[in-house]
Amino acid sequence: MEERELIKFIKGEINPEDKRDVLKWINEDQANQKRYNLLKATYVSSTLDAYEDINKEKAYQKFYSRKTSSKRAYKSIAIAASFVVLCIAGYTFSSVTGNNLIVTTVDFFSNDIKSIATNPGDQKTIILPDGSTVVMNADSYVTYPKKFADSIRTVTLIGEAFFDVKRDTTKPFIVHTDNIKIRVLGTSFNIKSYPNDEKVETTLVTGKVEVLNNKNETPIVLEPSQQAVYTKKKSSIKVDSVDSKNIIAWKEGKLVFDKTPLKQVVLDLKRKYNTEFIIRSDTLLQYKYTGEFDNLSLEEVLEILKLSSPINYKHLNNKIMLESQ
Repeated sequence: MEERELIKFIKGEINPEDKRDVLKWINEDQANQKRYNLLKATYVSSTLDAYEDINKEKAYQKFYSRKTSSKRAYKSIAIAASFVVLCIAGYTFSSVTGNNLIVTTVDFFSNDIKSIATNPGDQKTIILPDGSTVVMNADSYVTYPKKFADSIRTVTLIGEAFFDVKRDTTKPFIVHTDNIKIRVLGTSFNIKSYPNDEKVETTLVTGKVEVLNNKNETPIVLEPSQQAVYTKKKSSIKVDSVDSKNIIAWKEGKLVFDKTPLKQVVLDLKRKYNTEFIIRSDTLLQYKYTGEFDNLSLEEVLEILKLSSPINYKHLNNKIMLESQ
């Protein structure tokens, strides 16, 4: 797929026939999804409102001119192993120390923009320019300016991350996702915003945050242990009380589910274990699972699923088939 076509799709400037082709290409395999997600995250960052004094079209042209000579880098990103080390076409990664990485310098398409990506099964820790910390979950992307603007701190997220934001009343901190944005001054919170998930979840751990959807309606203010759930199909936000410790348990290698649809459980397992799942039962698609997996292997998880629910499984062509017992 030509990168220019993907950019037209991201900008909403593509005709219906080509749009169908792009969507089909994105859904063909995981490598295509990774390439598209990273491209979108970086383009969005190049036009963030932190750069309102810069002509956005010029920002895009700068972004695109850098990219046209860097096509091989996308292939490397798509097949990168757990230890991500890329030095292709001007991409620079530093401070790689292990499976949970501390990343402080990553340059992609612009000298002003940094982009971080995690593979399935990985986590990374980022130190932002203001000293704020971001812990990224598997299969996620974060982009941010090399230096925050004088009046605002902006970050773009695709995937899931836990933010511990340094307080600065003079510089609001804003996280952009596909569907909502979160505004804070200094607090800790978790955002789960994967493209394939039906919902976007913002969970407050400490402090206060404002959650706004893209329709610029009145912001929703969260208190600790509250979660704002944005449903993509309905374009609506609902606030629930949750146990925030369970929501951020993924940082410790745990997965905690509370009446979670099996479809969502499978998506989380896929990201953690880098394994494809297929649900072969309409009944199971309606099934909601409750349980905790504490740093278990994939086989241990499957056995617990089998013992604690009406789910059976088998391995087939490097995939896990789930069916009713």
